[in-house]
Amino acid sequence: MISPTTASPAIDMFKLKLLNRMFFNHYPDTVFTLDLHYLFHTVNTALCLTLQLEKHELLGQHFAKYIAPEEHEKATVHLLAASQGQTERFQTIFLKDSAELNLKVTLLPLRIAGQTVAIFGIAQDVTEQQTREHVLLEATKELKQQNEELELFRKIVAHDFRSPIARLLGLSKLLQKNNLPVSTTQTAINSLLHSAEQLDVMVKDLNQVLSMRHHGDESRENCYLVQLVQACMAGLQLEIKNAAATVHVVHQDDVHLFSVKAYLVSIIQNLLSNAIKYRAADRPLVITVTITQNECSAFISVEDNGSGMDLDVVAPQLFGMYKRFHEGIEGKGLGLYLVKEQIRMLQGKILVSSEPGLGTTFHIELPLNR
Repeated sequence: MISPTTASPAIDMFKLKLLNRMFFNHYPDTVFTLDLHYLFHTVNTALCLTLQLEKHELLGQHFAKYIAPEEHEKATVHLLAASQGQTERFQTIFLKDSAELNLKVTLLPLRIAGQTVAIFGIAQDVTEQQTREHVLLEATKELKQQNEELELFRKIVAHDFRSPIARLLGLSKLLQKNNLPVSTTQTAINSLLHSAEQLDVMVKDLNQVLSMRHHGDESRENCYLVQLVQACMAGLQLEIKNAAATVHVVHQDDVHLFSVKAYLVSIIQNLLSNAIKYRAADRPLVITVTITQNECSAFISVEDNGSGMDLDVVAPQLFGMYKRFHEGIEGKGLGLYLVKEQIRMLQGKILVSSEPGLGTTFHIELPLNR
């Protein structure tokens, strides 16, 4: 029978301390102890490597010295709680030369005879993990935006293409009639060609927007707002004529921004169409489009003297999908929703002022992005 080896208690204690010291120094995460003034009492090799400092440079230094200034208050709260006997876990930013490290910190009170005499700390570097999470979050946001854009394009096709297609059908039916005057036939053919060209431009612009994610920012271009407004007025020439409307364009010289042309055309066209559609019955329609800019933004306002709205009633739902507020007027209630979404995607703002019986003004602000 083999009897157990009897060892000296002093030797066992020496070995235990040595093992503890080796474990402390070679632990893969940063490990340290602080006194109750929050000064480093011991530090392991991982902490020295993390901060790229020698042990003698760290010992006796205040914990907050290596924390980002904006994190001091939060760290102090956790240090105080640990010194009072609580276990604390928090995330903070350590400074490493000119770089920042995101660390998850655990603070444990070291107690003797019921009294806290020091604070034991473990910190895990999660900088790379957070970077990966940030990249994943950005990718998710980008994917969500792409899905929103695709859905918006579908709605544009369903809504904005309806008018030129309806004109094409109407003009085609007109041209099928016999014995039309030559002048009427020529006018119808010209209008037919114009509507087809307008539809072709809209298809090309939307196709360009759809390719944006595959070709960087190629779908953004210098957009001259006065020219776009005039193009939209030309596209709505028949509607303007039938409404006996007058459209004024007030503008500064050369107002332009680097943006998505298809969105801008759709925004302007929808607001002009709305002004025509919701005109007052008792007076000629007057629409004023004002275009200005400052150092950062371009501003477009579309003002009419139409039927107006009671914003106290309709404001909460004004830009909602399929919301309509005028009975007896044809429409699907999608135009203002599209306008709002397009402006949001262009990182712009839209405000509306209106009074029943007096008219409505839409105020748009868009970043120049030059």
